[in-house]
Amino acid sequence: MRNKYLLLFFLSILSFKGFSQAPGCPDVGTFAPAPLCNPGDCTDLIAEYFETGETTSYEVSSVDYAPPYPFIGGTQVSVNTDDVWSPLVTLPFSFCFYGQSYTNVLIGSNGVITFDTTGFTAGGGCPWSYNQTIPNTGFPIKNAIYGVYQDIDPGVNNTFADPNINYAILGSAPCRTLVVNISEVAQFSGTCNSDPTIGAQTSQIVLYETTNVVEVYVERRVPCNSWQGGVGLIGIQNAAGTDALAPPGRNTGNWSATNEAWRFTPNGDSNVEFAWLLGGAEIGTDTTITVCPDVTTTYTAQAIYTACDGTEVIKTQDVTVEVNEPLELGTPNNFYVCATNPPPYTFDLTENTPVIRNGYNQFQYPITYHHSLEDAEAPFNQIINDTAYSTDVSETIFARIENVLTGCYEVVSFEIIIADAPVAGEVDDINVCDLDGDGTEVVDLTVQYNDVMAGLDPNAFEVFYYESLIDADSNTNEITAPDAYLATDGQTIFIRVAVIDDEGCYDITNFDINLTEFPNDVVNPAPMETCDDASNDGLAEFDLTNAIAGIMANEPGMTLDVSVHLSQADADANINPQAQPLFTTTVPNAQTIYFRVQEQGALVTSCYSVVTMDLTVNERPTILAPITNYVQCDQTDPDANDGIEEFDLTTKDTEITGGNVDYAVSYYMSFADADSATNVIANPATYQNTTPFTETIYVRLENTLTGCYSVFDFDLIINALPTISNPAAEFHA
Repeated sequence: MRNKYLLLFFLSILSFKGFSQAPGCPDVGTFAPAPLCNPGDCTDLIAEYFETGETTSYEVSSVDYAPPYPFIGGTQVSVNTDDVWSPLVTLPFSFCFYGQSYTNVLIGSNGVITFDTTGFTAGGGCPWSYNQTIPNTGFPIKNAIYGVYQDIDPGVNNTFADPNINYAILGSAPCRTLVVNISEVAQFSGTCNSDPTIGAQTSQIVLYETTNVVEVYVERRVPCNSWQGGVGLIGIQNAAGTDALAPPGRNTGNWSATNEAWRFTPNGDSNVEFAWLLGGAEIGTDTTITVCPDVTTTYTAQAIYTACDGTEVIKTQDVTVEVNEPLELGTPNNFYVCATNPPPYTFDLTENTPVIRNGYNQFQYPITYHHSLEDAEAPFNQIINDTAYSTDVSETIFARIENVLTGCYEVVSFEIIIADAPVAGEVDDINVCDLDGDGTEVVDLTVQYNDVMAGLDPNAFEVFYYESLIDADSNTNEITAPDAYLATDGQTIFIRVAVIDDEGCYDITNFDINLTEFPNDVVNPAPMETCDDASNDGLAEFDLTNAIAGIMANEPGMTLDVSVHLSQADADANINPQAQPLFTTTVPNAQTIYFRVQEQGALVTSCYSVVTMDLTVNERPTILAPITNYVQCDQTDPDANDGIEEFDLTTKDTEITGGNVDYAVSYYMSFADADSATNVIANPATYQNTTPFTETIYVRLENTLTGCYSVFDFDLIINALPTISNPAAEFHA
């Protein structure tokens, strides 16, 4: 919400708060800014405080003549007595003057106050004669305040003089004041005090606690030039007479004054520290800062004065920045027309008035319509004929709603859209996976939106879905939840693209929904194991015929395609299919293969299952070294020398197994018998060879855990005993 800055300016001028005390008191004031129209809008906080300093030096300024206290009513001194000092006046506060702190003063009957209570005495004579200007070391009264210092006579009471010299301690800490009044006192000498044109003299001197400010208010001062030149003096002077200050034209002289006032303000090093506070925390030290509150917020201007006795006086003034809640406006409707008829086209813009106003009072919140944001904000160039506005082009209209009480306003916009008749874009069929195989599936029809819009302006056209061409053409029985539509296989859906708010301007297209059944009943085939071949390389060929048949058997109502892959990723991507049903492993010893299963001719490539099968290639048993031959002598029947002996074949077991307890050994007379595990030698511990002298034995070494085996062989060798000739025949007598 915006605002009117001129209104803000005047409201701020009229909203200054503070400075309600006597004018020389410590104080701080603020200007209350106008309410903000929106959260986060910014405004300036402006404060003023009474700036004072150390009493090492002073400045004098003219101020409005508005004596803060009456001229009579205080304790009278110098009653009917000329040229005397008052009794000693004790101040209830410390007053600093030219760098010194005082609590006692003397009031002279000639319009002067002095802090010199040693050079002058209570009740003693108050000097009246002088002609020097200040500063002057020889001035008759120093360390003094003059207001107005002149030779007057409180002993004269006549038709114009009603003398009353009085003082009072007024106000409350930390801004108590000593008020000294010289009220209606005649000038001295018979010529002067009887002349009504010279008349009575009236002035007031005010001394302020904490700020140490001195004010002199002069109601009337007329010189008597026949008596010591009519001299008078307004000013201040230090104890040495070396530093003094008088207003322009008010140093020693025969000047006249009526209803004027002067302020003497200490202007040495500042004794005031200023800060803006929020919740007690400092947020700035300049008197003007910018704030941007989100909610109505109270800020505090704080001025801390350090008195001449070291005490601190804290003055604060709160200022609240009101933040108006933003209007809860309605969203205006756009106006649409199909350009089937020639322009111009006429619109009633005020149809949006109650929508925008959203229930706010029509008199407090009037609405106007404009061609541009700049015009709406100004506001200028209001559309006058807003109930029958004609145009032949599309455009943006800006509506301004204003709170006439605060000047805050907001601008909203809406569109007038003149659109050509739409042409629906071509859309592809939707192919989805029937996950549960029931012939229906929930489908999001709105995925066709971008294709059917084909670049049409979504602010001008809208899309609807129907189950029949008749419904689409008549705009009836719209599918109300197109993003979750329960579709059947082969169903045709009709899409209507129409100009918003113009039912007669539309186009229709259609698409089909095809369901692909999901093979969700397939399961992992049982693992397969085989023994390695003679190479013992861990690779082997598997026949997957039965595994594939088992997969298909789980979906008897479907015709399936089954492919074999080496990884889940390949199966998901349907790449790198392997040869089948005879498959040779590619990973030694153990490998998992992946079957991708989907309906044959599926339109939805993502409608598939993947099942796995573990293949294991078991190692054939091996021996550490060739089996040594089993050798014996032919000694069972030495005379026969037939090459037949008995052998304990089991003595070879450990040599063959190498101590592997999982290996089993059996012996055969032929390779074929060993390979087929038939005709095993039944009693290997008492085996008698059948072939004289040399016979080959075949060993079947089998892993009892896997059933895998290898066939090895060794020879049985029978060596003939040596033949000894008859020794007797070789001896001769």
